[in-house]
Amino acid sequence: METTICEHTNSEPKITQELLVIMSAAIAAYLGKNVRIRRARFISNQGPSSWSQQGRVSIQSSHTFSTTK
Repeated sequence: METTICEHTNSEPKITQELLVIMSAAIAAYLGKNVRIRRARFISNQGPSSWSQQGRVSIQSSHTFSTTK
């Protein structure tokens, strides 16, 4: 398994070898073939992404209210 671990500051969690093995096993089980993880990093929380925001808009707009009495 070839791995490249990114440089981290003290405030960011580190990606351990055990975590890489677990990710590799999960991906291999899903795809049904061996995989090579070339790069792994945590994604910082930069607020809501446009994908998640659009998904919420789509779900909320699908709700219709009936005003019959």
